Amino acid sequence: MVNGTDMLGRDNPRWPTGNATEQIKVPDSGSSQAPRGSTVPGAGVSDLPVTAAPDGLRAATAAVVTWLIGLPRRAGQRLFAMNDAEARWRGWQVIELTGGLARQYRDARFHTMRT
Repeated sequence: MVNGTDMLGRDNPRWPTGNATEQIKVPDSGSSQAPRGSTVPGAGVSDLPVTAAPDGLRAATAAVVTWLIGLPRRAGQRLFAMNDAEARWRGWQVIELTGGLARQYRDARFHTMRT
């Protein structure tokens, strides 16, 4: 490269411009001609039934999702443990809000004052 014009110069190919969409031709894999259930080399069709996911993987995924859903509630229990203990010691109601990440404390005596 002698100067900066070699990078953008006349030796580099130009990309076609225009509004026409590009048509990509995909070679036929032959799976449409293969009879269903047979093993044809290169067709991608096998004798084994296809399942969405094995039962073990489905159970593991459900366990992980359940653990993730319970994470905010467990974090809130650890975060507000001292406040909750004091509120219960005083006889207040502890109400969890927003999935366990917020608390509302209520003294039952205020209800008797209103009536």
